[in-house]
Amino acid sequence: AEYTHVEAECPFIDFDELLNRLEELVCGVVDRVMQSPHFDLIKELNPDFKAPKRPFKRMNYADGIKFLREHDIKKDDGTYYEFGEDIPEAPERKMTDMINEPILFCRFPAEIKSFYMPRCEEDQRLTESVDLLMPGVGEIIGGSMRIWDEAELLAGYEREGIDPTPYY
Repeated sequence: AEYTHVEAECPFIDFDELLNRLEELVCGVVDRVMQSPHFDLIKELNPDFKAPKRPFKRMNYADGIKFLREHDIKKDDGTYYEFGEDIPEAPERKMTDMINEPILFCRFPAEIKSFYMPRCEEDQRLTESVDLLMPGVGEIIGGSMRIWDEAELLAGYEREGIDPTPYY
């Protein structure tokens, strides 16, 4: 698949503001495309296209694991997904398609995310991270807050065995 990658930095915001900005970004782009003279091409390729409804559903990773279990969505070996395991694309898309609305899927366990993602204040096992999941498509955005504290960041480098010299 071909896609465009955008790396954005938003200083002085918190995690909830990040989620709001991601929703605004996607809806703003869709609104502008729908108002453009090229929208006919989108309708030709996807006659059933509808703009995503706001507000987007916010679902924590732990609730996603619970959803998969409650809806009998299992791993290839027939077992259920457990907290701390990465959820592959197929079950994630199945969940998204069943819910049938955009999902800001949040707060993944630190063990399955990058070292530079800060931990959630309310649960240090989790990171301030998010994937935006769209029905019929899957993940369209992955993002997180970034550790800003130098000592915490250097501890992450050490944990991961990364030499900080080129960066500091």
